[in-house]
Parts: sequence; structure tokens; C-alpha cells
Amino acid sequence: MATDVLVSARVNPAKKELSQRILAAMGASTSDAINRALDYVIANKALPQIEESAAPSAQAFHEFMSRSTLPIEWGADCTEGDYRSVIREGKRARYESLA
Repeated sequence: MATDVLVSARVNPAKKELSQRILAAMGASTSDAINRALDYVIANKALPQIEESAAPSAQAFHEFMSRSTLPIEWGADCTEGDYRSVIREGKRARYESLA
């Protein structure tokens, strides 16, 4: 029969309180978190890393915008400022090109 041992650690009080609230909302305890962290160390022989999300480059952002926007010619069709009809017609033409 396995017995449990008590583990103690020094942490910032604010970090402890916040993490306990978050864990409680998830239905977990500090012991659950510590056990999962130790399981990770055993399985990976490394500490869990926090991955920082990198901001997209200007080029990646430009490519995303090119794929997700509708090119609109703002010529004589939009003399009265009715951009909705120009967009609607552009979408219709784009949709029909798929058929």
C-alpha cells in the first residue's frame, strides 16, 4: 500500500491565493496541480514551460488580411457612399465564381 508524503514549497502569497481560486473553479486542488506537475517532470524529464505567444509579423498579418478580406474597387459605383451595395455585389461575384 502506497502512502502519501507532505510536500512544502515557498510561493508568493498572492500567487497561491489566485491559483487556488482558479483551481477551485476548475474543480481541482493545489495537490492535483502539484501531482500533475510532478507527473510531467517524470514523463518529460523537464520542467513545464510557459509558451509565450509571439505577435505575428507584419508580413503574416498582411497575408491574413489578404486572405480574409474582399478587395473592393471604390470607383464610380460608390459615388453616393453606399458601400454596402458595393460589398454585397463583390461578395455575390466572388460566390458565383466558385460555382
